[in-house]
Amino acid sequence: MRTHTDAVFIELEQDGVTAFGEATLPPYLPYTQQSTLDCLRQIDISHLDASFTTGQVLATLPTSIEPPARAALDMALWILEAKLKQTTVAELLGITPPDTAIRTYTIAVCDKEEMKDRLAFGKEKGFTTFKLKLNGKDDERMLKDFRSISDAPFAVDANQAWTTIEQADQLVGMLTAHGCILIEQPFHRDDVVLSRQLREATKLPIIVDEACQGIHDIDRIAGSFDGINVKLQKCGGLWAAKELAEKASSLQMKLLIGCMSESAIGCDAAEALSPLCQWNDLDGRYLVKEVPFKN
Repeated sequence: MRTHTDAVFIELEQDGVTAFGEATLPPYLPYTQQSTLDCLRQIDISHLDASFTTGQVLATLPTSIEPPARAALDMALWILEAKLKQTTVAELLGITPPDTAIRTYTIAVCDKEEMKDRLAFGKEKGFTTFKLKLNGKDDERMLKDFRSISDAPFAVDANQAWTTIEQADQLVGMLTAHGCILIEQPFHRDDVVLSRQLREATKLPIIVDEACQGIHDIDRIAGSFDGINVKLQKCGGLWAAKELAEKASSLQMKLLIGCMSESAIGCDAAEALSPLCQWNDLDGRYLVKEVPFKN
């Protein structure tokens, strides 16, 4: 169980126009609020005027800037540039509609009564497809509980919890029977062999998350997964995420745009990439209680 996620918010201002960016820092990653602030303090953009372009600014950033810090600055710059030019971030990135991605709402590992509450809340927010978190121990119960209270389509995120191909085979049979639409990160991030074996044994799309942090990982994992969970915090922002998405698409890999407990600030920024993706898991805004401000 995780009850909170550290975050750093930044604000940019130009000629009275403001834009926010967000870095979220889950405890299983090596980045902290302090290291994020240290990275941001290396950057001086005070000389920019309203004619700046985000691409030019990003090209000047030191390579030592950590991904969450870069993501926060990246999204704030794109949003600020879009506001100054009275356009959208998607248009600046060259991304055009339609957005046909299937949107999912996450249900954490929980008992049946809590699942009912979470399911009802997701439906209240307009979701018709859900994503079940699995832990390798309560998986069968979670699936049975979900199907006993809902016939909605769903995905599963094993979060690296499965350990053997035999365990996976048994669960995949249940998932297929229950109408699952995809499986995310079934095995440990370093074990691409088991993921490849599972991919060969099922028609369900196998989506990589922790095992693909950025574009440099694609060649290593491509044969083991059908698609990639693209996250701004992993990649270092919208521009890097778009490059990763384009390379993955060139390899006929599917795309899921996801988040790391971001508030509406980070999730709204990531929405610009949704038209490139088959699935959209930007439900962070509904899963956090403390949101200090909204853009």
